[in-house]
Amino acid sequence: MPTSLLDLPNELLDLIVQLAWVSDNSLGCPPPPHEDHVSGPRKAPCRSWSYGPSHVKYWKNQDLYSSRLALRLVNRRIAHITKSRLDQLVTLPTSLKLDVILSNETDLVPTWRFLSGIGRRIDDLTATFRVVGTSPTLEGRRHRFRPGAGVPPPILWSFYYLLERFLEVGPLAEHKLPTARPRGKRMPFTINRLNLDFVSSEEGTVAPPGLGVWNWMHGGNNEDDMVSSAWPSSDVASFLMRPEWLAEFISRYIRYLLRMDDSMGLHGAMMYEYVGSIRIYVDGNLLEEYRLDQRLKDLDPSGHIFVTRSESFARWVEKATRVRLAAGLPVII
Repeated sequence: MPTSLLDLPNELLDLIVQLAWVSDNSLGCPPPPHEDHVSGPRKAPCRSWSYGPSHVKYWKNQDLYSSRLALRLVNRRIAHITKSRLDQLVTLPTSLKLDVILSNETDLVPTWRFLSGIGRRIDDLTATFRVVGTSPTLEGRRHRFRPGAGVPPPILWSFYYLLERFLEVGPLAEHKLPTARPRGKRMPFTINRLNLDFVSSEEGTVAPPGLGVWNWMHGGNNEDDMVSSAWPSSDVASFLMRPEWLAEFISRYIRYLLRMDDSMGLHGAMMYEYVGSIRIYVDGNLLEEYRLDQRLKDLDPSGHIFVTRSESFARWVEKATRVRLAAGLPVII
C-alpha cells in the first residue's frame, strides 16, 4: 500500500495533478453578501457605460497561476508531470465555464467554475446566469430594466462590461483595477462560441407564468386591470425574475447592438470583432442563436443616410472581416 503521494503509479499521480488545477468548481458563486468582491468605478476608458463597471463584482482573491506554480515547486517529479500536462493543453480546445449571479437585480457576481487551459483564443465559453434576491424597491427595478430615449436600460451595461472585461484581460484577472492609461487598439482575447444559459432560481419565489414581465417591473400596475389585480404590489415586488424574461431581455439587446445603429455602433462592433457566435439558452434549451459571421455579411453599409458615414461603415466591415480571419473566427466571404 502506498505510504505517500509519490508512491502512486504515474497514471494516478498524473490524474491528481490534473484535478488540482483543472476542475469543475461545483460550489459556484457564493451567496450574498459579497464582501470579498470588488467593482469599479473605472478610470480607464472602456466601451461600456458607467453603470457596467460599477455593478460587476469580481472576487478580489482569485488567482490564475497559484495552483500551477505551487505544483511545479513541490518536487521535480510533480513539476515534470505538471509541465507535461500544460504542454498537452496547448493543442486542446479551450473550454471555460462561468457562473454568474444577478444579485438583488443590481449587481453581477461572476465566479469561474472550469478552466481547461488558458489561451488567447477561447473555443467555448459557457456563462450560466441565476437570479438571487430582488430589488430593494420597485422604483429601482424600473430604473434598471427600463430603456431610456434610444438607449438600453442601465442593467444591460453590467452584462456588456462582463464580456468587455474578459476580452480585455481574460479569466481570473478581471478584479485587478485597470490603469487610467488608454488600452491598446486590439483586445487580446477572442471567443469562438459564447453560450449564455439563464437558469431557474433554486431559492425564493419566482414570478408565476401568468404575470407579464411589464407587470412584474411596474408592480402589477398596468393597463390590464384583470391581470394586474391578481397579485398585490407587495407580492409582485418579492417575485424573482423568471429566467426566460432575463434571457429574452439580453437577447433583444444583443439584436439591438448588432444592428450597428449610429448611437450603438461602437458597442456592436466589439461583438463582431471578438466573438464568433452567441447562443442564448433557458435552462439548457436553445432560445436564440446569433451567427455573427452571417450577420456581418448581411450588414448593409449603404443603409446609412450620410455618404461619409456609409463609406466609413464599409471600411469597418472590411476591417472586421480581416480581424475575424486573423483571430480564427468564422467568416463568410
